Amino acid sequence: MSDFLQHYTLTYTPLSPIHIGTGDSYEPTNYVIDDGTLYEFDTGGALAALTGTDRNELNKIVNARANEDMLKAVQRFFYERRDKLKPWSINAIPVLNGVADLYGKRVGQTANRESGGGQVLNKLEIDRTACNPVNRQPVLFGSSVKGAIRTALLDQINQGERASERKGLHEFQGRLFQYLDPERGRPVLEQDPLRLIQLGDAAWDTAQCLPATQIYLAVNRKKSPVVDEKGTLRQAMGENLYQILECVPAFYGNGFNGQMTIQHVGLEAPKKLPAKSLRFSITNIAMACNHFYLPQLKSECTLLQERGYGDGNWLKQLAELLAMAQERIKTGKVFLLRIGRHSGAEAVTVSGARNGNIRIMKGKGQQPECADAPKTLWLAANDPKQRTGLLPFGWLLVEIHAGNTPVNDWSELAELCRSQHAQAQQWSEKRAAERLATEQHRKQQAIERQRHLEEEQTRIAEQQAEEQRRAALTQEQLQIETLRQQFEQKQANKVREQIGGQLYGDLRKLIEQAPDWPNESRLELLAVAKSIVQYIGAADNRKAKELIKTLKT
Repeated sequence: MSDFLQHYTLTYTPLSPIHIGTGDSYEPTNYVIDDGTLYEFDTGGALAALTGTDRNELNKIVNARANEDMLKAVQRFFYERRDKLKPWSINAIPVLNGVADLYGKRVGQTANRESGGGQVLNKLEIDRTACNPVNRQPVLFGSSVKGAIRTALLDQINQGERASERKGLHEFQGRLFQYLDPERGRPVLEQDPLRLIQLGDAAWDTAQCLPATQIYLAVNRKKSPVVDEKGTLRQAMGENLYQILECVPAFYGNGFNGQMTIQHVGLEAPKKLPAKSLRFSITNIAMACNHFYLPQLKSECTLLQERGYGDGNWLKQLAELLAMAQERIKTGKVFLLRIGRHSGAEAVTVSGARNGNIRIMKGKGQQPECADAPKTLWLAANDPKQRTGLLPFGWLLVEIHAGNTPVNDWSELAELCRSQHAQAQQWSEKRAAERLATEQHRKQQAIERQRHLEEEQTRIAEQQAEEQRRAALTQEQLQIETLRQQFEQKQANKVREQIGGQLYGDLRKLIEQAPDWPNESRLELLAVAKSIVQYIGAADNRKAKELIKTLKT
């Protein structure tokens, strides 16, 4: 390991659902939900899946006036054709049953109406978590992890003191991290201690062989019971709110891995360096994070138990994990973080400095109030009205491995995590069977398309050959060919004619033109004439015999 650069591999185990927002979302015109799975498709997949009739109908819908009714019609169009679209999906994600039920009831429908009669559309966008655009697997941004580490280090230095600063990010952080120019009052970012720490994005470990994400609801719940003037419990304002989020599920052991590099700067010019007391080692970082986040995790678990919100199995497994990790936490070999949406104000603000600075939003038309702590929790749910079996968002366990290669030596953690994967494993097996069936279906379709192509090529070649053959015929031979084809068609269709029928009449007209024909053409017509006369049963007819006789002279 270099004295100047110290490299570490960090492996991340999500302890609860994690959503890192990017502003991207799954639009209901680019996905369908069926049988517990979200199937994402792109324009190419939709065009391949839809028939010509379907595409014409879709064109009529989207060319209509752009309003709520048109959007609802597009949603219904794709939902009604979900069986066609599923084999052409570019991504598939498991969906909780409550989310799937919500989608099935509301896709293409109006949620409610405004007081003025306007429609409130069920847009059904699902916020997408950060992902690699190439393989669509989730990532943990290095900036998100570094931000969480920064908060813990600031909290350690601040020691619970209230913030005197009232404006500007750098005034408070610059004072604690000692990178403010005392004369000019401006930040000197070269002296920010976290510039010595580089964190790469953490990639999903594809060896997991499990679905990397799942679709959850996020619901808002009060930390304290809400009662009316009689002391009766009632539903609090905002508890009917929900969001639909794509999240990395809990207990995916070492689901992500990424790199951290810490610079040990030596004897460079002091003015360009962070203060010596603020040049953090990996152990300093781990201990600060555990000191900041572990009490918050324990406090939140206690609250979930007291309010009856928490998922009992999750709370039990987390307690086992923390007991198992106790020694590693104490020695700084692993550390806790909280990242992503709905991490809670406590996890993104510094103790003491947050006092009186947490904005609590009130009802419509009311001014927000400031408090020392938030009054609500956002929790992962299966149903918008769910009040038990809920999970917090954003908790991570981070393992430190010296060098560039992780050492998977924590078998107890791996075993505990595997015990929670039964449903995910079932979904993966079902999805694998579905992919195999789809692949076989596509292969069969490809074989059929190739067969149709070859048949069409053969037909075209035969048609071209026939056209070339006919082009080489004389005028007399073309007339004979037309009569022969007419005769063969009647034979194939078993159409019987008499001597006065159309076939005999066409033969007679052609023979009347034959006296001036070359002898070769006359003989060819004679052969056709004998066959026709025989077919219509006129071989012994005197007039027919005389007609044929004219071709022999």
